[in-house]
Amino acid sequence: MYSTAKLSPTARDIKDIRERVARLKDYEKSKAPTQMDFSAVVGQDLWARHQHNLEQVQSLLRESQELASEINAKVANAYKAR
Repeated sequence: MYSTAKLSPTARDIKDIRERVARLKDYEKSKAPTQMDFSAVVGQDLWARHQHNLEQVQSLLRESQELASEINAKVANAYKAR
């Protein structure tokens, strides 16, 4: 909330950040977080398959980002050359 990241509330000049943070802290104190062992619930094999799929998706997203960056650079260079 307090970071200077491009889309953070601070960077977007949200005025009531302190109040929002206080409300979030109050909410976090109001009850214990739910903890669940998904592997135990759905079975180790099914959970392992899910984790494998997740890794593949994340890998493809990284590859797609690299490709998009390459495309962006080429388009920007072509635009500058005009």
